Amino acid sequence: TKNKIFLKGQLYTILSDVSSRGQHGYDAVVLLALLVNYRKYESVNPYIVKLSIVDDESTLDGMGMVVHQALTEYNRQYKDKEEEDHGGFFSTLTNMVGSMFIADAEEKLSVQTNEAILLALYEAVHLNRNFITVLAQSHPEIDMAATPVSTLPATPTTPLGTTPPSLDNLMVEFIVTHMMKEFPMDLYMRCVQIIHKLICYQKKCRVRLHYTWRELWSALINLLKFLLSNETTLLAKHNIFHLALQVVNLFNMFITYGDTFLPTPSSYDELYYEIVRMHQVFDNLYCMVLRVSTNVGQWKEPASKVTHALVNVRAIINHFNPKIESYAAVNHISQLSEDQVLEVVRSNYDTLTLKLQDGLDQFERYSEQPKETAFFKELVRSISLNVRKNVSLNTLSQDVLLKEFSSIS
Repeated sequence: TKNKIFLKGQLYTILSDVSSRGQHGYDAVVLLALLVNYRKYESVNPYIVKLSIVDDESTLDGMGMVVHQALTEYNRQYKDKEEEDHGGFFSTLTNMVGSMFIADAEEKLSVQTNEAILLALYEAVHLNRNFITVLAQSHPEIDMAATPVSTLPATPTTPLGTTPPSLDNLMVEFIVTHMMKEFPMDLYMRCVQIIHKLICYQKKCRVRLHYTWRELWSALINLLKFLLSNETTLLAKHNIFHLALQVVNLFNMFITYGDTFLPTPSSYDELYYEIVRMHQVFDNLYCMVLRVSTNVGQWKEPASKVTHALVNVRAIINHFNPKIESYAAVNHISQLSEDQVLEVVRSNYDTLTLKLQDGLDQFERYSEQPKETAFFKELVRSISLNVRKNVSLNTLSQDVLLKEFSSIS
């Protein structure tokens, strides 16, 4: 027990001290992540208890900066590898082809993911509510060397990019960059669920983010287009109707509650414009799910749910398209501009009839057990093997470190 108390105190002291953090911060965070996960599903883990109650600002900031630097270094390595692998003629050819499918997993960029740091970040956010504030803070210390850096950045920075617009940008980037042959369905589901939870929070708290929502709508529509284009291939491995339902319900959230969280009335107009402009994707989706739902098979029920979810999207398309065509015919215009379409939309809201859909702002709260237990067990096993393989023990430095913190009780 004394050894546990000593080790816990030592780890947090290392993270709170600038000099020791520069030398041993990374190892301390990795060790903490492993200790927190040690048999945590089998017995009471004292490291979980300790991490959940840490409220010392310097300790939490120190942990945040170690995570920030490690992930920044990973991003740098990935960028360097990407530039190395995709430069010159290959890059030009790839851009010309523009295929939505990318290479198989074994052909992707070979930069090892820093699983240990990602696990540490997860545990800190999951267990300690005080750590949440670290994610939205600006930190003057951006150099993790042993000697503190006194220079402040010219502008405030958010180390882990965790403001709601940043999260939305991250989700949009993921959506548009992972439409590939080995489709990561689980990650797409999590991605869409994150967006849904953010929107639910905005609705509940009446938060109006000044965010370019069109980028999100465009990404979601392109995702539906990808599912449609690769229906046969994807259905062999995944229930794509579950994901399609989540995406359609995001649009239903905007349609039903958008006036409570979109920044301006014109944003609501732009939502309708985007739905009408890309109506062919929604029309094709409806035809596909209607076909599947009217046939006997394993996808009958999930496809039927998508059919019902599309009711308001189809109502918007069927209401505004004739109005737009009529406006173009009356004014002898072959192709309307965006402003002209928006004007038609604004002028015809009063005759649009939509159905109230229940439960759009409800979501299942995250729970690690039992759904994620197997995932974390396998992840910790992988991290442990990797640490054992790569750790470089320096007996002298370990002795010095133990002496420096030997007074901790």
